[in-house]
Amino acid sequence: MSDLFPDQEWPTAQPAQRFLLLDGAQFTGLAVLLTHSTVVNGYVRLFDGLLADRSADTSVFLVSLNGGRSLRSLFRQLAGPARYSGGATVLDTSLSRAELAQRLTRRLDARLPNGKEFIARFYDGRVLPLLHSVMTDEQRASFFALGRSWWYVMPERRWGKIDLLEEDVDPYVPPLALDDPQRRQLMNDSYPYTLIDHFNLTDPGLIARVSPDDRYRFLRDTMRMAAGYGVRDGQHLHMVCTWALLLGEDFHEEAAWRQRLRDLGAGRRTTKEIVDEVWPKEEVTWDE
Repeated sequence: MSDLFPDQEWPTAQPAQRFLLLDGAQFTGLAVLLTHSTVVNGYVRLFDGLLADRSADTSVFLVSLNGGRSLRSLFRQLAGPARYSGGATVLDTSLSRAELAQRLTRRLDARLPNGKEFIARFYDGRVLPLLHSVMTDEQRASFFALGRSWWYVMPERRWGKIDLLEEDVDPYVPPLALDDPQRRQLMNDSYPYTLIDHFNLTDPGLIARVSPDDRYRFLRDTMRMAAGYGVRDGQHLHMVCTWALLLGEDFHEEAAWRQRLRDLGAGRRTTKEIVDEVWPKEEVTWDE
């Protein structure tokens, strides 16, 4: 079984039904796989994300499943084309596929206090628990009126579960409205994943210094440390996390680094000035 989707003995879904929610943006060739898989009992798209040139498909798929054995078999098939563990979550519910798809689609629309609209990316298993954590109890009670259980892969590569509510009539009224504190918290909690994606793309050897199941915590804790010095800008946070990966998580405990971080947070020094001090470029000379 892939490290992205850890193996486990799945509890029976009966008398509920089991569905898989898949984020096409986190897979390659997902629609083809689902069409030809013998363990898939059909699927619907929450929205169509197929690009005009058909070079990529970011659709979100709600896939019908029968039970634990089919689920484990499908995860083995998904392991190859999957890029991130957030691409798959599992829903146990007594709702029909059509009703569940309708309810999930209604939950895609979200709005900020300034009126700006955005997509609530609950279909990304990395974002799902973060979104749940920033909601009020009242918001959770209506938004998660979807069935029984919603499973997702935790940062430490274990399956976590959100308990859902069963309501015959959907109590949710769109859009999901997040206030400024909720928005900021969601952005802060999601940013370690942005950094992981960035390092995987630009310097995979550097992020490989930390085991996959500890990367989110490592970067989250480094961000919190940096915030204690007043460092909150995205570019500065990226550089501080780079230093932590290069030097070790406790690099800031050295007196000289504490001063550098204080200077960076106060705007007295730039990241370039700090890099040039710590890693000075060797002077090139042509003298024999």
